[in-house]
Amino acid sequence: MTNLLLKTCLLGASLLAATSFAAGPYNNNPNNADYTGWSWSGHVDHVNIDKEAAAKFEARVEETATAVGGAAEYYSSRSENTLSLGVSFLFYRDNAAFSQYVRDNWYGDEGYEESDANALMLFAEYGPKYRFGQDNMSFFTIRGGVSGMLASERSISNCSNCYEEDIEINGGVYGVVGIGQTLGSLDISLQFQQYFSGDLDNSLRLKIAGAF
Repeated sequence: MTNLLLKTCLLGASLLAATSFAAGPYNNNPNNADYTGWSWSGHVDHVNIDKEAAAKFEARVEETATAVGGAAEYYSSRSENTLSLGVSFLFYRDNAAFSQYVRDNWYGDEGYEESDANALMLFAEYGPKYRFGQDNMSFFTIRGGVSGMLASERSISNCSNCYEEDIEINGGVYGVVGIGQTLGSLDISLQFQQYFSGDLDNSLRLKIAGAF
């Protein structure tokens, strides 16, 4: 019941953000400065995977994973909205690892190597950043997002002809809420992502962003 209520609240917040932007720009810039530009961000995620999706034969991974990644973000002070386009590398906890005898053609080394279970995920997010507090140095974010797996597999790294398996874990549509603080030229924030579709349940993200 709590999870359903959280999903409902996040969906409502995402829809509210989208409709408020469509109705007209909201500017919380105290000096009415007009500027736009690109920034970068890096993040570390703790990801929770749907229990049934993680346990199915096509996946066979644990229900949690770690992700690291980065994004390019376009910001407009007129609307306080940010478009974020990024990539995450997911590191599954594997329950079906395999070993294969391999030979290094460069150095002639031979031996058994064990597989890794990883994924490459692309994502896009859009929504406003509302500033508050002393000198507007704190902020609250609401975004809607969508993610997709470009590659999700169990394989042996740096091996061109080794056996590999697809891991059937899919991204989906999600909502984001977050809170952060500006420290000099950097923004540090903590964000929660709740998925409404796909095989991921939710994730908690520690994010650092800065202009370039």
